[in-house]
Amino acid sequence: MSSTTEHDKIRSRDRENARRLLVSAADTTWRMFVPAVILVPAGIFCDLKFRTRPWLTVAAAAVGLAVSVWLVARQLEGDE
Repeated sequence: MSSTTEHDKIRSRDRENARRLLVSAADTTWRMFVPAVILVPAGIFCDLKFRTRPWLTVAAAAVGLAVSVWLVARQLEGDE
């Protein structure tokens, strides 16, 4: 009977590890894509409005990349 209890403990630990991995992956994913998804369309809109094509889109993409790197670095440091 103790082997069943040990087996249940291992399964429980495996489930918890899988949950933590999925949460971490989701956390990293939003940090990588949300800045670009917001800033690049804003850059396109501004380029169309101010006729600066493609410079504001390129600048927005660069800022989005920098923000993404900063957010992931903070996650890896454990600040959030």
